[in-house]
Amino acid sequence: MFKFFRNIRRSLLAEGRATRYLAYAVGEIVLVVVGILIALQLNNWNQNRITLQEEKKIFEKVLGDLDLARTNVRSDADRFTEHQLLHRHLYQEIRGEESYNDETNYHLLRLTRYYNPIITENHLDKMATITNDEVREALNDYIKEEKETQASFGGFNKIKMEMVRPFSEKHGMMNADVVFREVDMNWANVRDTVINVIQYDKLKAQFGSEELDQILASLWLNTGHALYRCEVQIEQIQKLEACLEKALNNE
Repeated sequence: MFKFFRNIRRSLLAEGRATRYLAYAVGEIVLVVVGILIALQLNNWNQNRITLQEEKKIFEKVLGDLDLARTNVRSDADRFTEHQLLHRHLYQEIRGEESYNDETNYHLLRLTRYYNPIITENHLDKMATITNDEVREALNDYIKEEKETQASFGGFNKIKMEMVRPFSEKHGMMNADVVFREVDMNWANVRDTVINVIQYDKLKAQFGSEELDQILASLWLNTGHALYRCEVQIEQIQKLEACLEKALNNE
């Protein structure tokens, strides 16, 4: 094709048609520019198509992780509810409104909770690459919610580490015989199987003390906050899922 255009230019020059040659040259330049623009447009279209395909993969992965996040948060909510039932039982038992139950797991008083911010850990670094404004905003809101939930877990664990455990150790509540004879060396069974690590008689000796009342009050408030954040996060999971599904269905 270039040879064809070159022959035309030579013919026009040979015939001395300078004006027509200039017009032809300008036309040729315009044709080249148009060709370049079309090529760039096609490249941009292809790049956008690739970007959208990559975004779709990200959205699908986030949806999968949200299923796991929901399972984890519901489990956390169940655990926090169990903690709150123990806190209320102890409060009422101290005041003679409840009786001792040998199936009550008083060891829950010492146990902490670990929170896994799945979406933050797996997808925070992809935020800048998402071109869908609605999804990016929804994902950003959800990540903020994970931070709030993680902070509430931190408040719960702080009470355990700074108040409950020092209190139980100071008053000799840990049953060393149970710990070494019944608790697995990898701690695997301590949560659901071993329930008498705390010596009830030592705990009961502190009933009515200001220190225990303050601990129970702090536990009730901080555990309640963590439970509330779990409930809010479940709502946020549903909102983010709806946003992602809308984007995937091109609605």
